[in-house]
Amino acid sequence: MNGGSRSKAVPEAGERHFVEASRALVKQVRELRRLVPCCREPCGLGELFQEAATHIEDLKVQVKVMRMLIDKLSDE
Repeated sequence: MNGGSRSKAVPEAGERHFVEASRALVKQVRELRRLVPCCREPCGLGELFQEAATHIEDLKVQVKVMRMLIDKLSDE
């Protein structure tokens, strides 16, 4: 056996960081899919991000309308 070879039983620190970061990213994408309407079924990341951006814009419009209604009703 070659004395210079290393066992892969314990990942190096960089590999552990990569695996942990990958798991965190998968968790975040899963959560984004849960939050964005119409993205419950599998789609690519590009489509998911586009749908998320559209949803955020829609929410901004809804908030703007609600603020206008509150202003109008509070004036009366």
